[in-house]
Amino acid sequence: MRTEEKNKNLFIRNIEKKDVEELYDLLNNLDKKTKLFFHPHGFDYETIKKICLSNKDHYFVMILDNQIIGYSFLRLFGYKTPSFGIVIRSELTGKGYGMLFTRWTINKAREVGYKKVILKTHKENIPAQLIYQKIGFKIVGETEDKKQYKMEIEL
Repeated sequence: MRTEEKNKNLFIRNIEKKDVEELYDLLNNLDKKTKLFFHPHGFDYETIKKICLSNKDHYFVMILDNQIIGYSFLRLFGYKTPSFGIVIRSELTGKGYGMLFTRWTINKAREVGYKKVILKTHKENIPAQLIYQKIGFKIVGETEDKKQYKMEIEL
């Protein structure tokens, strides 16, 4: 996907080996609140390197003007239904990139042939929940600790 937005080059692609440093930088420079809500795996260099070399799950980056501004994934954790996660560079939240990237990733799940996508979101993360619900996710329960909603979308 390529689009011109206000003379800026924006596109989304599969993660690549060359993304290790930039993804590491993005994840380790998230603001405190974002890190509280987004913690699907370690942010250490070795974990990021494994992700960038992985062919087991689906990892994507959103790039604006040659800089990674977002990261999303469809992780299987050994199951048939992928778990979705997304993060946008802290200073660019609230500008529509999260909605665009979420839609793109869910469409990719559909293209791959998945029938459903699941996620967990902290109850306080209302902006994310609004995006997910606009796209079609529904709350189907909560985690045992009652801090997060479990959500899913049928594709």
